[in-house]
Amino acid sequence: MDPASWVPFADTRPTLEALRRRGVKMGVVSNVPRDLRPVFALHGMADLVDAFTHSFEVGAEKPDPAIFRAACRALGVAPAETLMVGDHPEADGGAAKAGLRVYILPAEMDGDVRGLGRVVELVEGSL
Repeated sequence: MDPASWVPFADTRPTLEALRRRGVKMGVVSNVPRDLRPVFALHGMADLVDAFTHSFEVGAEKPDPAIFRAACRALGVAPAETLMVGDHPEADGGAAKAGLRVYILPAEMDGDVRGLGRVVELVEGSL
């Protein structure tokens, strides 16, 4: 994967920064067969992510609950205290079987805005 070929949604950075200011630990869980760290680094967002959990590194892929438990261990958080944000109901919804809360992003987008602002509201409601 060429890191330059991946373009984050317009609301990605503001959302990650807002969560960081609130002290929220954040991780990326991915089935993509490449390391996503260079992608986040290229876009200046690597420092906003505390842990990357790749299926090829842990030997399990979404929706297997094992990958979500591995992500929680990497972050040092309990599954019950973790919100999984994803865009695929079946794959990302597997986090619920590991005990995480799950928020599936809306399928409809407003231009290049993905609807990530709702994540900040959900987190604030649980702090």
